[in-house]
This record gives sequence, structure tokens and C-alpha cells, in this order.
Amino acid sequence: MVDQFSFISKKRKYILLTIISSLCVLLLYKKIDYSIPNTIFLYTNIKESTSTFDTNATTTLTTKKLNIGIIIVSDAKAQQQYKQYGKNLECYAKQHGYTFIILNPKDISVCSHFNNFFFQKHCVVRNYMISMSNLHWLLVLDGDNFIVNSSKLIEEYIPNDENIHVVHYERFYTGEIMAGAYLIQNHVWSHKYLSVWVSFYSKLPKTGYHNHDNGALHMVFLEMIGKDSASQEKCYSKYLQSTNEWNYYKYLRCCRCAIGGQRIFKHVHLLRRGHGFSRDFAVPFINDFILHGYKSDLNKYFYHTDKCTNDWLSNIRQELFVFNMSIARNMTIEKDQYAIRKYSISLGIPDISDCWPNCEKEITGEKLVKYLRALCHD
Repeated sequence: MVDQFSFISKKRKYILLTIISSLCVLLLYKKIDYSIPNTIFLYTNIKESTSTFDTNATTTLTTKKLNIGIIIVSDAKAQQQYKQYGKNLECYAKQHGYTFIILNPKDISVCSHFNNFFFQKHCVVRNYMISMSNLHWLLVLDGDNFIVNSSKLIEEYIPNDENIHVVHYERFYTGEIMAGAYLIQNHVWSHKYLSVWVSFYSKLPKTGYHNHDNGALHMVFLEMIGKDSASQEKCYSKYLQSTNEWNYYKYLRCCRCAIGGQRIFKHVHLLRRGHGFSRDFAVPFINDFILHGYKSDLNKYFYHTDKCTNDWLSNIRQELFVFNMSIARNMTIEKDQYAIRKYSISLGIPDISDCWPNCEKEITGEKLVKYLRALCHD
């Protein structure tokens, strides 16, 4: 009799726990009104990746449990203009358990004193990270970025080296360090990095072509990786002379010469051209993750822009997509040759034609000699 009552007691406990768990799930679920501007979309599952290693990934896939977020900073007009893009990123975030948020800088009073939107953006990112102590990494994107391959994970681009706090990438055509998309760890060094970047607003050249936060980033980068003061002063002098696009590329050349072939620094990893997590090409390759700069209807890429599915291949217009890596490699070589013809002043040499998509993380050896010879002259 005692055993029977013991069994009933355990069964009741199990039923009670099941009911409580179900109620908790219902209470935690919140229906989000996606029509409200500046709504915060939160999908905050802390997850452990089970993705297999991608040989084309730029870093080793981490197996640590991370709370990762995606943030877009844009005003109300841009939010409406790129509404499809936001939905695309929202879907991806929900699919993989990432936090997703869109913020209007006008709503962040501590950043409102900047008259330049681009510096407001990084101020907003910094303050958001500080307010979200449980967030480990943040993918910061311009509003005109969208996911083409939702099977790829942000974790693939997060370094295993715990001392790396920021991941940038070089733009394919000019070699410019991209300001509109970067990965940043929620760490005090990162907060300082963004503070230095935002503060550079007061040092912008009074010229016609300073390129806002993107131009400023290169001086900030040189400072934060510890380049000597002579190199910084030389490049800043070039920056002050940036009266047009051509002079701006001369400034980029100076910065790229100062950086040299190194791409992994104490706290920053700079991904080489063609190996970043976002790309400016209009034609996506099978190993791509995010496309940037297409500013029109996403129906060009997707059959249903409002469709959120794990089977991403069934929704993308495959006649536009390049699945064959040999074709993708040949296209990359052609684009690399085009880039060097048009932007040789800032690129120096076509440094990825012979190794894409698996180039070494840093430029070394004879290639480095040629690279520096092409860049390091006045």
C-alpha cells in the first residue's frame, strides 16, 4: 500500500511539474507587433552551435555557448525604406535564436548631440551593449544588408581567441575597412574602441570628402592597434587633404601601408578582401552569408520575401545564385582584376586572385613584399 501511494505521489509531482512548465512557456511568450516603428525584437536563446565546420569560414567555429545579437541603427525613413531587409534579418535571428533589434538614434538621448548620423550609430551601439550585460557578441549592420544564406551562423566568424574583441573586414573593391558591418564583443575594450571612434567626429577634416565614420575608422584603427605616432600623423595629414575621392584613396593607401600584411592584432581581427561576412557583389555565391548595398526590392533574390523557412534554398531564386565554386572563383578573379584596374591606388596588388576562397589570414612572404612596394610610396 505504501508503494502504491508512493507511485501516485511521484506521478502527481510529474503532472504538476509539466503543468507549471507549460504555464511558464505561455507566460514567457509575447506576441510582437511588427508594425510598430523601433520595436525591439528579442530572440535570446543562448545556444550551442551544432553546425559542422565550414572550410570556407574565416575563423574556427566556436563551440562555446554565446548570446549573440544583431543590431540595425536607422531612422524612421530608412526603416520604412528597408523594411524587407529588416524582416529578412528578423527571420534569420528568430531561426537561430539570436537577439534582433532596430534602434532609432533619435530615441537615444545620450547620442542625440551628434549632427552626423553615422557617429550617432556607433554611439547607440556602444550604449546598447553597456545596457545589455548578458549579451556576448553583436553583429552591427547597415540597413541595406540582408541574409542570402540563412544556414550560415554568426559563430563561424567569432574568433576562438578570447583576446579578440572586434572583427572588421576589408571591402572587396577598394580595400577600405568596412564601417557599416562589424562584429563586436561586449567587453570594456570594445566600449573604449567605440568611444574613440565616436570621439573622432570632432577631428573630421573640413573637406569635401572625409567619408564620415568610414574615413574616421582608419585613423581609429591605427590608434587602437598601436601603430607608431609617425605613421598616424602621416596618414592623418593625408586625410586632411581628402578633398575628393581620388585623394581619399591616397589616404586609404597610407593606412593600408601602415597596417601592412598583418590582419590579426591583439584585440582586432581584420578579415581579408573576399573573406568577410558581408559582400558588395550583386551576384551571391554559395559560400556567401550577407549581401550589402543592393537598395531595391528583394523579390529579385527571393520568391517570397515574407517567407521565413529553415530551407533557405527553396526560397532563393537559384537562377541568380552561383553554386559552382569554379565559376565563383573565376568570377572573383575577374572582379579582382577589375578592382586593381580601377582602385590600384588603394589596393596595391590583386592579393586574393591566387588563393580565394581560402587565402591565408595574413599577407606574408613574397606577396607581402610586392604589396608593400605597391602601397608604401608617396
